Amino acid sequence: MRGVLVLDFDGTVTTRDIGDALCDRFAPPSWREIDAAWVRGELSLPEAQRRMWSLARATREEALTAAREIGRLRDGLDALVDGARDRGVELWLASGGFDVYIEALLGERLAGFTRRYWNRLVFDGDRMRVEFQQGDLACARCAVCKGRVCDLATAIAPRVVFAGDGYSDRCAIGRASPLCAVRGSFLAREAEERGVDFLPFDRLDELLALF
Repeated sequence: MRGVLVLDFDGTVTTRDIGDALCDRFAPPSWREIDAAWVRGELSLPEAQRRMWSLARATREEALTAAREIGRLRDGLDALVDGARDRGVELWLASGGFDVYIEALLGERLAGFTRRYWNRLVFDGDRMRVEFQQGDLACARCAVCKGRVCDLATAIAPRVVFAGDGYSDRCAIGRASPLCAVRGSFLAREAEERGVDFLPFDRLDELLALF
């Protein structure tokens, strides 16, 4: 194995945050106030997600249909999956998002990921609850801590690269080399403000040049 590339999902593998888009469609606008409290550090991400998704009303079928309408995979994903396999690079998916839309959008591409860490969205009619199943990878901020996933990869791989975009990716700063951020994203701005070196990218297959 030449290394591990840890990828965030929402806003990184996809071009927008699918969870946020589903909340926009199926929850009242007050979900944004909860999200803002998480960004300010007043709530952990799991607690914010519990509150946000409890407001949403959609059946599993409605949520899946909407996810497929909303979701767009970032350019270069297929070339990245094929190239990583050919170069002996493991792809790990580390997401604070949910199984329902990740599985629906990636489909057979999931076979290209050696490890997959995410949360679960459980439906009861048009009500939803969230389940966090990655307890060993949780931190005070996140249910799936990207930093802890990078640490796990560092224990077994000669090189670990992280690619992300958002607030929940901050824990990976300083725990992967290099840190890669979607150009113009929150993660890119955060790294700049902290004086942390990072590589901006637009297409996912650009990341192959790091291995």
